[in-house]
Amino acid sequence: MRETGHGVQLGELVVRRPVTFFGREEIGCSAKRRLKGRVVYIHPQGRYHTVEFDLPGGRARESFRGTGA
Repeated sequence: MRETGHGVQLGELVVRRPVTFFGREEIGCSAKRRLKGRVVYIHPQGRYHTVEFDLPGGRARESFRGTGA
């Protein structure tokens, strides 16, 4: 798993710090927690990639800029 770098690949496990679930303790996300997730989508021009996280309350997805960190 990597937290920074370039060229993430579909299906790769990565570590990211989600922004949209900050402070959502009921789903296991503290404000600055890094979570492991799997890359489920990469924009064809590399503008963003989407990571899916398995959380206690179910799965959640968030998109991150580029194909790196």
